[in-house]
Amino acid sequence: MGKSVHRFRASEARRTTHPVFPAIEKHWFTVAARDFPKGISTAANARDPVGLNRRVYRDVKESLKGNSTAVLGTFDLMNKGITILATSVKLLDKEKGLYEVTTDDDEGGIVDGAHTAKIVWESNDDGTTPVEQHVEVYIRTGIDSSIISDIAKGLNTGIQVAAASIFNIDGVFDWLKQEIAGQSYEDLISWKESDDGEYDVRDLIGILEALNVFDFPNDEDRHPIAAYEKWSLPLEKFGADFNTHRVNLSASRYYRLRKLLRDGLALYDNIRYDFRPMHNAAGGSAGQLKIVEEASARKGEFRFPFASLADNKYRLTKGATYPILGAFRNFVEIDPISKEAQWRGGLGAVLKAWKDMGPDLVAETVKATKEIGRLPDQLGKSRSHWTTMHMKIQNRVLRAALFASEEKTQMKRK
Repeated sequence: MGKSVHRFRASEARRTTHPVFPAIEKHWFTVAARDFPKGISTAANARDPVGLNRRVYRDVKESLKGNSTAVLGTFDLMNKGITILATSVKLLDKEKGLYEVTTDDDEGGIVDGAHTAKIVWESNDDGTTPVEQHVEVYIRTGIDSSIISDIAKGLNTGIQVAAASIFNIDGVFDWLKQEIAGQSYEDLISWKESDDGEYDVRDLIGILEALNVFDFPNDEDRHPIAAYEKWSLPLEKFGADFNTHRVNLSASRYYRLRKLLRDGLALYDNIRYDFRPMHNAAGGSAGQLKIVEEASARKGEFRFPFASLADNKYRLTKGATYPILGAFRNFVEIDPISKEAQWRGGLGAVLKAWKDMGPDLVAETVKATKEIGRLPDQLGKSRSHWTTMHMKIQNRVLRAALFASEEKTQMKRK
């Protein structure tokens, strides 16, 4: 392949010499993600940049787009960056921060962070990279070819065996698998780190957590914010709950929520699908909302497999969806005999309630973007917004119950 030359524009740049090997230089650039040059070889990387549908890499995509953080411009703080082995680094224009980096495409190039690089390239091609996002670039020159493989191995030991993979081996997810067996989206779920499904087990557990009336009763001012904010917490809770009740699943809180799973997933899809048209029908302009995302030209359209809805170019972001979904705990009741959670009135009643109350919930969500923040992550982590959404539905449910009670009393009098 030979050598290739790449031009970098760095907003910040540093250079140091290795303390033991003086021929080795370390360069550190902070580069606007939009300016990261495309086509750098990944020959030296221990992992080929494939499998970008794996959850860990989809999370990086969301971070780059700014959907998983409350503040744009923090991508470089949350990502460990990209390391490049080069033959030379030449300063072209100090004032503009322009550098010329030459790489040996057979032995050098990106040695760590190839997946991040590919995600950035694809985002740039799609035109979805926010101007505020930056990426850290570490460039090494003077590296002897005899130690390149050792460097690649050392830099790529960071991915540990995910907790989900351990739980999967231990049978923790077996009853979840049974619950969605035969569903059209069964093969879209990843159960361990190496799976490449569009969704993973944390999505399922997140739905259960959002509707978890055992830990977050409707008569208390506590809400399952971790269902969105910190996926690792519900996953850990699920695993601990399973291990405690392994020999008697009927006592497990999450197992007693299982009847809500498939319907909860369907409700989740309906909320994401309907939000934009509901907002526009009320005279709004969803195109101006950061909480509504548009599918890239490469992706085409979003799928809504849990509710079997038609593909659509738009959908509500997760951060804005979860507070609405969590508010529908108001429609969950506990069967006094089986002690299991169930929908009050069934899924049909819940979906009707969404259609009826949706415009009001949409309006309140849009209002929150002006008061709390325009980014989806700000809504997903806002305790006040979760409380407001919950109270909106709670008041409607209580009024309906009061009306039904009064109507029943009048019928008795007749």
